Amino acid sequence: MFFNKNIITSDDILGKDAVDPEGEIIGVVQKLHIDKEDKNIVGITIDEGFMKPDLFVGIDLIRTFGVDSILLKKSPVDKIKGLRVFDPDGKDVGFVASVIKGRSNNVKGIVVKNNILGKNIMINNSEIKQIGFNVILKRNPDKIKQE
Repeated sequence: MFFNKNIITSDDILGKDAVDPEGEIIGVVQKLHIDKEDKNIVGITIDEGFMKPDLFVGIDLIRTFGVDSILLKKSPVDKIKGLRVFDPDGKDVGFVASVIKGRSNNVKGIVVKNNILGKNIMINNSEIKQIGFNVILKRNPDKIKQE
């Protein structure tokens, strides 16, 4: 049998926790994505848990395939989908329905599904104060010019 300490199998990756740079477990790796021409891994799919969409993470965001977990270089922006969005006064605006990505996995903006009005609100990155367990806006969405 061929053995090389630098080679791992899918068994060494699938089912492992994917951990972001802040130490938060994002979810469990459930799939490998392999380029069929180059025969290289291009990314992984992470199961974020019940009622959350699966998350694709490109190989460029993976720091290392560790013994017990997969460590990421930076948090994937798609992980904020589904987070609650609040205005500066703490009023619930809705939830992140989708993320508008810029270059290098940066957030250019978010689309918020507003529960009260039943419509989507586009929020530019410049209007976001903080992204953590929730998203907090700098201003009330009524005062943000919709383009």
